[in-house]
Amino acid sequence: MRTRNKTIVSVFFALTLLLSAMISFEAFSQKKSAGIKIGVYDSRIIIFAWSRTDFLKQHMIKLSQQTDSATKVHDTARIKELSVDAISYQHLLHQMVFSTGSVASVMAVVKDKLPELAKTAGVSIIISKWELNYSDPSFEIVDLTKQVAALFQPKENIDKMSADIAAQAPVPIEELGIEMDMLDGYCKMFGKK
Repeated sequence: MRTRNKTIVSVFFALTLLLSAMISFEAFSQKKSAGIKIGVYDSRIIIFAWSRTDFLKQHMIKLSQQTDSATKVHDTARIKELSVDAISYQHLLHQMVFSTGSVASVMAVVKDKLPELAKTAGVSIIISKWELNYSDPSFEIVDLTKQVAALFQPKENIDKMSADIAAQAPVPIEELGIEMDMLDGYCKMFGKK
């Protein structure tokens, strides 16, 4: 009888352990896996941060040097070409800072720093919020604008102006034509109407 009771207790104990393990395994397998996180940034603030570094200054110095060189040798074709480049670049900058123009060329400057930021923020992707047309509702969207802007190491505090930019809706890009003042200046410089 004792052996029989021991056997029953052992079987009961074994079944209890087995049942507990199955319940734990089932509960564990039903847990949701970690959700996908997408890091986004406001590209207008990114271009603003970039403009407060030496990168824009270096570009402007290069353009000025090229213009000076063309002017010294009276190369009017090159001067016209550089003037068109300057107007185009200014227009591109306006699309970036006032609208939703792509900042991919600017992001190339900090490309090597993005993996560490993604790891720290726990995101799988970092993209302009204006380029994210859809994401599954189960994905978590994480605003990394401030962190991405900091990667450029702007030479001044951009927080106040960044807040002002973020508070404004972007101008629809199709409404951002070349400014008349720039075009008039170009025409006047080269005797066009």
